[in-house]
Amino acid sequence: MSAVQQWTACVCLAVLAVSLLQHFLPEGALRRMAELTAGAFLLASFLTPLFEAAPDFSFLFPAAEQQEESTALEETVRRQEEEAVAQSVRSLVAAELAREGIPAGQVEVVVNTGEGGSICISKVAVTLPADCASLCGRAAGVLSGTLGLQAEVTADDTA
Repeated sequence: MSAVQQWTACVCLAVLAVSLLQHFLPEGALRRMAELTAGAFLLASFLTPLFEAAPDFSFLFPAAEQQEESTALEETVRRQEEEAVAQSVRSLVAAELAREGIPAGQVEVVVNTGEGGSICISKVAVTLPADCASLCGRAAGVLSGTLGLQAEVTADDTA
């Protein structure tokens, strides 16, 4: 019974507070906004005890299955983000080298996701064709200067 008395007292105090507020507000847009806010406040003061007294239906929704699905989804999204970043970096490296007239053979990009969700490019390795071995230093300089990537540039020696 004390819960009902406490709820009644809270509702009465809320009504009293809203009445005093409306009494001291001037006419106009501010008053209309205050009345809207006061209405929401009163509605919340009426409904709060109902939500607290509502039965707990969480047993109908097993949390473990949702957590596993959520973890699997997060892992899939993380992996797709890493693949997208790696592909984007590969395309940028190939385009930048092509712009400089350097043929890019194979571009390997290693991407990791940090604890805070940040994506880190761990390694960029570019393999030039064997006949372009003399351009390795120039290619590394282009990638470092233009893209800010510290790339490992080598020539393919499996000819």
